[in-house]
Amino acid sequence: MPRIQAGNLAVDYNEAGTGMPIVFIPGITEFKEAFEFQIRGLQGGYRVISYDLRRGLKRATDYTLDALVGDLRDFLRALNLSSAVICGHSFGGLVAMQFALQYPQQTNALILISAFPSMGETSPDRFLSWISSSGHPYHTSLGAKFKVNVARLLGRKSSGALAMEHRFSAVRMIAHQAESVPQAAVAQRMRIIQKTDLTPNLSEIVPPTLVITGSREKGIFLSSAQLLYQEIPNASLEVIEDAGHFSFLTRHDRFNSIVDDYLKDRLAEIS
Repeated sequence: MPRIQAGNLAVDYNEAGTGMPIVFIPGITEFKEAFEFQIRGLQGGYRVISYDLRRGLKRATDYTLDALVGDLRDFLRALNLSSAVICGHSFGGLVAMQFALQYPQQTNALILISAFPSMGETSPDRFLSWISSSGHPYHTSLGAKFKVNVARLLGRKSSGALAMEHRFSAVRMIAHQAESVPQAAVAQRMRIIQKTDLTPNLSEIVPPTLVITGSREKGIFLSSAQLLYQEIPNASLEVIEDAGHFSFLTRHDRFNSIVDDYLKDRLAEIS
């Protein structure tokens, strides 16, 4: 497992391929391995990179969105990348959007998966209950109920045996990762969600932006995708059928095809 010193942080990451770099930012209870299908599926045409977010800090007030954006900036510098396609999932979408706002010249394009500019008045309990059926915001042993709830989020119906196999694999991966995230990290990431509202800044996002969501998403994520599409000046929207919050896992072939087609279409603009 590669590790690189980025500023004052040792960052664990995965990468494969050559070409235009795409950097994937994981969600609130995910690690770099969540993008295994993107590493495999896109490496033929791109340098695909995923990394782990900083874990919890001793002082919760030090764990901020700006700190995570600074980590990403330092990570790119450590990899000698002057710019990259920045792709964030869910909570990682907040990091991606803020990075694009602060460092537009280093953002070749922005890809937002099930992202949101704000969760409004949504409580931590409710937000995490959409991922963890325990309903406790800092629960770290989610167990079987968690797997059942994630299966619901992924969608109950399957278009075939292979799709079902992929879904079960995704459930196991996400469940295992969620159970491994330290309580402090989840609490501090939730604090960022509660404090952040990027809605007034969406019109200031300059890079070309691809918004991806699943047709089986929770309503708030579907409405967020529509808002991002409407408010970001140079945005495109793709809805993946028969997919939920983890479309990049459960419909990874379709997801990768959408990303590849989009970047090829925009190659002259973003290179």
